[in-house]
Amino acid sequence: MLTKFTSSYLKSVAASVFGRKNIRIKKKLHGASVTRVPAAPTAIPLHKIVMKLPKLFPRSVDASVKDYKDFCHRRDQFQEELLKTLPFYPYCAESKKAEILKTTVDCQGNYINEFCITPVKPSVSFEKMKHLIFIHGYGAGLGFFLKNLESIPLLDNNWVIHAIDLPGYGFSSRPRFPFKYPRDSLLQVHGWFHDRIHTWFKKRGLLVNSENNLVMAHSLGAYLMALYTSKYSAHFKKLVMCSPAGVCKSTTAKNIGNVTPPWWYTKLWDLNISPFCLVRNAATLGSMITSGWSYRRFNKLLRSNSNTNLDRLQFEALHRYAYAIFNQRGSGEYLLSFALSCGGDPRLPLEETIFKDKTSGVFRSNCEWAWIYGERDWMDVNGGKRVSRFLQHEGGVKSQVQIAPNSGHHLYFDNHEFFNKFIVKQMQDM
Repeated sequence: MLTKFTSSYLKSVAASVFGRKNIRIKKKLHGASVTRVPAAPTAIPLHKIVMKLPKLFPRSVDASVKDYKDFCHRRDQFQEELLKTLPFYPYCAESKKAEILKTTVDCQGNYINEFCITPVKPSVSFEKMKHLIFIHGYGAGLGFFLKNLESIPLLDNNWVIHAIDLPGYGFSSRPRFPFKYPRDSLLQVHGWFHDRIHTWFKKRGLLVNSENNLVMAHSLGAYLMALYTSKYSAHFKKLVMCSPAGVCKSTTAKNIGNVTPPWWYTKLWDLNISPFCLVRNAATLGSMITSGWSYRRFNKLLRSNSNTNLDRLQFEALHRYAYAIFNQRGSGEYLLSFALSCGGDPRLPLEETIFKDKTSGVFRSNCEWAWIYGERDWMDVNGGKRVSRFLQHEGGVKSQVQIAPNSGHHLYFDNHEFFNKFIVKQMQDM
């Protein structure tokens, strides 16, 4: 999910204290395209804050209190009720079956949470199966891929789909994050994630025939997996970089005139003070605060032409799922301040580190690459294009760049129909 969430969420909350001017959008006004850019927050009277609260946080207090009580009683139900909106879980259907798995990945007993979809009647043995692995971004979880898991087929019944929660995210274990910025090094933090991801790959039997692995990683997850390839160069056949973070030092947001964040905002960023802290400390109002983001993020389900009972059910389940993962103990999310500086620029851009000439001993990846960005993405597609050209001409590997229309940073959800077709094409090319 990454820093677009952090920025928009903090601004939503800040609006209840300071108010804000318009974010950058383009509107047709008397035939002309008018661009509005962000401006500094301005104070607004308290009575106006109170009047705006229902619009800022649309979840009712009663519903928020119920969500909190449910969370305290059994938090796993939030993941269960979301995944149960899929036709093949918990009971097999459409020649598919699915299960939730927890794979231990360290000596402390911490585990990676996984939703695994397999064919009811596989056409080949497990060793010969092909594997599509979904990896989410900052602050997210495997449940955000709901519309992709719902529709992507298990081609010829010889594919398995794995959607995982990164270490310290979602419904994976939430151990105390052992690093603090800037005391510890970024390389130590990378190693903490990569060691556990590697253990998961090994324990799940995905390294026996690693040429059958296709990884799709979003945002900060894509950043982690790109670095993973420089350490383990032959663990998968292809890596799909979905709106990746950390590629280069320019983001679309900065290119359109964002002002430099104030010093206190930067300080909070480096201390990993995030909107999730608000949710965790709000007790019974945490779900209501979450709705300031989730109701806008998943509103497409309610705006669809069909607007079926299933759409409404999934909208509600996605909100509750988002609340549940935001409200859990902070852990893997603390990668953010190590990987990115305030505003979204990477501290060590991939373009300047791992994507270098092989003779320098840096570029070691053997996999194929695909890059996909939303048409209105805030990540800089030009960075992806530059790296893609490098991969082709200097790295000697296949790479392509695709733009998903009518979508932003969360293109896998915004235009899941286009995105799913793109992923199926990558599967067919395997």
